[in-house]
Amino acid sequence: MDTNDVSMTDVTDESNKEFLTSLFDCEEKPDEKMLRYADSIIDVQKLMFDVSPETLQSNIAEIITKFVLLSEEGSKTTASGHSYNFIESSDVVGCREEDAIEFLLATFIRCNHELGKTDSHYSKKCLEAAKKAVLSVFIMIQRGYLDDHVRSEQASLVFVKRLLEDTVAFSFIKSLVEYAASPEDCDEDALSDVFNPIFGILRSGVICQHFELNNDEVVQQILRVMNLLLSIRVDTNGPRPLSNLLVNREDFLPVPSEKIKGREFGLMSYLGPFFEYGLESSARRPNNRVFIGVEEDARKADGSVNIEQKQYFNRMSTIRSLLHQVMFPLAVDQASRNNTLKWIATIISSNSDRTRTQYDPADVVCDHFMSNFLSVMYRFSEKIDISKIIMEYPFLPGSLVDISKETRIKMDESSALAFAAQFADRPVDYHFSTVCFFLTIAAQQLVIPPLMTQISDYSRHIKELKNKVAATKEKLKTAVGTERKELEQKLAQQEEHWRLMSRHLLCCKTQGQDPALMSSALDFVNKQMKLVMNALCDNLNLMGDDSQLPAEPTPMFCAYPQNYIEDVLDFYIFAIYNGGKLLVESNTEWIQRLTVMFTHYHYVKSPFLIAKLVRVLTAIQPPLWFNVVSLRMSQEKLLLCMIRFYSDFEDNGDFYEKFNVRGNIQHMLEKMSDDVFYKTKFMEMARECGSEFIRFVNMVINDATWCIDESLSGLKSIHDVEKKMANREEWERTDQEARNQDLGVYDEAKRKVSGWLGTAKNNLGLLLSITDNSPEPFRTPALGERLAAMLNHNLSQLMGNKCAELKVHNPSSYGWQPREFVIQLISIYLGLNVPAFVKYIAYDERTYSPDFFKNVIEKMRNKNILGVSQLERFVHLAEDVQKEYASKAELEEEYDDVPEEFKDPIMDAIMVDPVKLPSGHVMDRAVIERHLLSTPNNPFNRAPLVHSELVPDDELKSRIQAWIVQKRNSKK
Repeated sequence: MDTNDVSMTDVTDESNKEFLTSLFDCEEKPDEKMLRYADSIIDVQKLMFDVSPETLQSNIAEIITKFVLLSEEGSKTTASGHSYNFIESSDVVGCREEDAIEFLLATFIRCNHELGKTDSHYSKKCLEAAKKAVLSVFIMIQRGYLDDHVRSEQASLVFVKRLLEDTVAFSFIKSLVEYAASPEDCDEDALSDVFNPIFGILRSGVICQHFELNNDEVVQQILRVMNLLLSIRVDTNGPRPLSNLLVNREDFLPVPSEKIKGREFGLMSYLGPFFEYGLESSARRPNNRVFIGVEEDARKADGSVNIEQKQYFNRMSTIRSLLHQVMFPLAVDQASRNNTLKWIATIISSNSDRTRTQYDPADVVCDHFMSNFLSVMYRFSEKIDISKIIMEYPFLPGSLVDISKETRIKMDESSALAFAAQFADRPVDYHFSTVCFFLTIAAQQLVIPPLMTQISDYSRHIKELKNKVAATKEKLKTAVGTERKELEQKLAQQEEHWRLMSRHLLCCKTQGQDPALMSSALDFVNKQMKLVMNALCDNLNLMGDDSQLPAEPTPMFCAYPQNYIEDVLDFYIFAIYNGGKLLVESNTEWIQRLTVMFTHYHYVKSPFLIAKLVRVLTAIQPPLWFNVVSLRMSQEKLLLCMIRFYSDFEDNGDFYEKFNVRGNIQHMLEKMSDDVFYKTKFMEMARECGSEFIRFVNMVINDATWCIDESLSGLKSIHDVEKKMANREEWERTDQEARNQDLGVYDEAKRKVSGWLGTAKNNLGLLLSITDNSPEPFRTPALGERLAAMLNHNLSQLMGNKCAELKVHNPSSYGWQPREFVIQLISIYLGLNVPAFVKYIAYDERTYSPDFFKNVIEKMRNKNILGVSQLERFVHLAEDVQKEYASKAELEEEYDDVPEEFKDPIMDAIMVDPVKLPSGHVMDRAVIERHLLSTPNNPFNRAPLVHSELVPDDELKSRIQAWIVQKRNSKK
């Protein structure tokens, strides 16, 4: 060997020893610690550097280990840094484990710093060996190999505290992961032994935090550390070892069973507690620590939020963003993705009870957990391209989305099974975008509808509680003695219950009204609706024409679960009332898609789903409403579909729900009345008197009749009870049970009037609108006779001899304005002052008589109910009706011997236009058509019957007309 080479080697060895010696610098150390450092320096001087890197590393590790084992307890009074409620200061501050960890971290930084220099005086071999030696000793401590002197449990606590305080160099953490995961440096259990305890401490830490105690900073630090650990890659584009480690923990995906409900699974699984942090409140255990003093805000129905809610929005926005960052590496890394998706799917499936109308809150995770969870799912779906989604994924065998028990859009159970069978041989492809998107749909079903239901139910509940409080306060005004004390106690209980429920409602609203969550939800449901529409027509051009859409829905569309549309509608309804600004500023394609869906509502089986769609369209106000009426694709069908569904819901829907549906359609018609295109279209439909329009108007008459009858009967009941109560002496003598019964009738009658009077007015208003603009339908016997009878009957109740029975105290509290009601009826009469309708009024045998109209006119004149011109017009109408009444009497006398074969078998009157039914029976067209408007069957055998099956009996009609001519000639 050359002399110069030997000299260089000696210099290098001396330099390396100088570096290693500096790691154990004795200067400024107390005398009692001097020996420990001196021993390490002596050991360094004995090192040989002309050995293999592995041997050199082992020798340095031995020196470091010996030094660490001699670590001593420090002063407990020198606590510094952040204090954490899940790490006892006595366990980590001044302990020998803290001393050991700090030495290792500082040593690693020194080695790493020198390695980063381009002009370092020390050999790379020595620095790398020292660096790895530090890592190996750290791992030995973490694995418990040195527990007799340095306890692994305490060391983990010290290290986690340093991680939370962000005082551990990222280079150390990354090198530690790489070293522990390297097969050349460690065995296969090293990574797990080192980091699973750390994961366990972080999980325990987040469990100890409480939202109401404002522990956000600690939670944020824990989530930051979790993201830091899970995001570490071995190489630039390599795997993330700790993500894979976490998803393979036994507690990451506990095996669900019948005994483990959704709540248990959520809290038992590793990630569960991280999602549990939030504004907690449930019907089982309402939150009584928040919204104190602002309970009245719960009654607001305009979507406004208070300052406290805004603070919670801001706090949760940060937490949810960090939750997403924690979940992101687990979801995107190839090694951890499948287990992560399975965890997501299990959270959804184990909490499926949340979709039920009634469920036990103890069985499922709470609203705040699911809101956090859904927020993360929404963020995963933000950049998903709908065109790349595998649309048949829910039907594939082994899919993580279980739709087997879901009601389909337009398929029965057997057809749905048959449809899915075609994919039986398809392998399940974990295409992340596809799986994530359909899992988000499923997660959304567990959050949005239940929250909306809770907000609606509890809003109604606290309104009732407030009324009870007001009633008790009213009773207190006159109560004395024992009764007063009992009422005061009752009032205190009622007010406390109201406060508690109000706070719970505000918690629910805070979850649902979070602007960040609503914005994400709007973006997602728009994509969801686009996906559903793509199942009908791929890449539907909303600016195109209607020919793009199929005559009948595709099997894929029919087989999709009904909630794929229903959840979207639920959200839109909520957003319209609680996030109007958000909707105005967003893309409006969602409105156009809903409009297209409504104009093809035959695609959907459930009338209730279409009713919800109608509710959404009704709630849309200007300027967004323009997107409904201006869509070229739907302009020709929109009005027809509205009046068709108005009638269709009669046969397929709930009796009381139909009034809500029809009220919504009436509101849409009102909004369209100012549009020239639709106003003209409506008048054209009325003039044509097609079967759809006739059926629609018939339903309006039916509803007006029923609602007016219910309202007036309620007013009569109120009048009767108030009359009894007015006779105070008699009322006091009445038995208490009888009084309670009367009061029950009284309360029920008030609810009835308040509930139906408005609907009655709306129906009369619609009839008035139709008669003013399009009176043609009422010239037909089927509608004209019915409307005339309804008007006569109600005018008689309002202006007849028994009208005094409708007088009640404080009528305005029910919206009862009899003068306006009469004016509405008279306006309809005057709008139909044509010969045909005049005859229908006169032919109403149930109510009409000349004296009846004379009395009505006299009362209206005396009470100044009508203006002069209107009264004059009604007088002329009454005169024309009286003439028709006289003519009718003459005809009845003239046709007193009509042959039986010329009579309608149901009305027993001479037929004008006889038609044959499929059963062979003959009826007058007006009679059978009126029957078919409400009951589409043969009145003789109940077989289904439609207008097209009515065959004119021309031969019989000729004979009837000949008989009439003969009778008239004989009379002359």
